[in-house]
Amino acid sequence: MSDDSKPLFSRPVLAAVMLFCTLAIWLLNLTAPSSKLPTPQIEKWTTTSGIPVIWLKQAQWQDSNKLEIRFSFRSTTNNLALTQATLAMLMSDSLPLSTASINQRLAPLAASANSYYDHENQTIGLTLSNEPKYLIPTLSLATNWLKQPDFKRRTFETWQTQQQANPPVQHELERVLFFDKADEQNNETITSVSLEHVADYYQNLKSSANAIFVVGDMSPEAKKTVEAAINTISQNYRLSNASAETIHYESISSTIQQNEGELWQTRSAIALMPVSSIKEWISLQIWGSDLVSTLNHQHMDFVQLAFTLSPQHPWAWWNIQYTNNITETASEPINDTNQFIDAKSLVFVEQIPSANDKNNFNTLLDNFKEQLEQQTLSPTWWSHIATQVTHEDGPLTVEQFAQGYKEAIDSFTIEDYQTALQHLLKPSSYQEIQVYQ
Repeated sequence: MSDDSKPLFSRPVLAAVMLFCTLAIWLLNLTAPSSKLPTPQIEKWTTTSGIPVIWLKQAQWQDSNKLEIRFSFRSTTNNLALTQATLAMLMSDSLPLSTASINQRLAPLAASANSYYDHENQTIGLTLSNEPKYLIPTLSLATNWLKQPDFKRRTFETWQTQQQANPPVQHELERVLFFDKADEQNNETITSVSLEHVADYYQNLKSSANAIFVVGDMSPEAKKTVEAAINTISQNYRLSNASAETIHYESISSTIQQNEGELWQTRSAIALMPVSSIKEWISLQIWGSDLVSTLNHQHMDFVQLAFTLSPQHPWAWWNIQYTNNITETASEPINDTNQFIDAKSLVFVEQIPSANDKNNFNTLLDNFKEQLEQQTLSPTWWSHIATQVTHEDGPLTVEQFAQGYKEAIDSFTIEDYQTALQHLLKPSSYQEIQVYQ
């Protein structure tokens, strides 16, 4: 045999080369991004009154003038009617010597106000422009508004009358899920709330501050302006001590029937374990999508789902309105046996379609990733994550979320999903209110 016919590499060398190539390909696959998700930068400081401020920013926002500010409070309460009334009055004509609502006053400044509440969290929010010609007058107006709002009696009485006719569905569900239904103290309604209670509760909120979040791009000058305004607004704030308070939820599943006739709506609620990781949050999003999709494939007029991911006692609730014939399945098959699925079955992991069908799971996960790539570009979405998903005094903070959510979504598996749902869902707590007409 001539020298030209000799192999270029001996077998040991060839094996080593092949191993190296395999490792190189594996490393490339490992490091290659499988989703386009930005990682915000976090900057922190403390107000003059000792309240932590967390500023989220990312490169994609440098050409945007949108800024979000959120004042987050932690006032644990079973009197949801009082919380609702206070924030509703704040969002109305609560500026001194004004008959216009706060949003009517903010609109010419390209700004708006909003609020959120549950039994453990309350948020007062501002959406505003970072341009000086809008930023400075907006913050001046907001300072006058939040420092000493004027809750007007006529406005309160009008609002109270309207609320009596349409009480929030989530209040009723929250009460049957967490509170003793026989305890009159825990059955507060809007009729038992007075304007004086509202004024007192707003002052109490100032002693229940949790954090202040700023989301969006700010120049150094804009940051100084925002920092000064936040210091003034929060001058009398004190950090919350609500973590010592507890709420006891009922652990026995029950069904309550209202009225008689044909079933019109079911209103369901289930207690959850506190969300302690990003993969648990992802699992709830996929489970929620599966629940809504599965029920919508049946004869439903609509399905409405909401999560309350409070730090100690989170829960989920959904409202289903039925068509005339709820016993028929939809024309499109909803599972392999074309079987009608009731809402309660979807709180058991072994009956959740996406937890038992990998193709179903992968479809929902892919859809979720696509939505996330758009949502994460929005300062408003990050404001929601900061105030209603993560908690600065809990196991999952907004900084941990921002730094780890991309890796969590890229490595998420059906096994992660199944494990998380087994931990998060509490089927024994399921409550259902059936409304007939």
